[in-house]
Amino acid sequence: MDKIRDFIEEQFLIEFDDSFPEDSDLFKEGVMDSFGYVQLIRFLEQEFDIRFTEQEMTGDVLVSLVQIRETVGRKVADRATG
Repeated sequence: MDKIRDFIEEQFLIEFDDSFPEDSDLFKEGVMDSFGYVQLIRFLEQEFDIRFTEQEMTGDVLVSLVQIRETVGRKVADRATG
């Protein structure tokens, strides 16, 4: 899952640390806009072979690295169990 952190840090030129924890809201902090969000979703779908529904993408569940990791982990596990 560090691929997600690496992608966000490289794409949005930030570094997660004590002053910018992984549960920070990337939208509220001004790190990510709608264009960046679309890039993130495309990356996640390609990297982890998963798909997001429109409701998942607009439901405010993918606003922090912690939430993104949890969602991707759940989707990967769901895919594995069929």
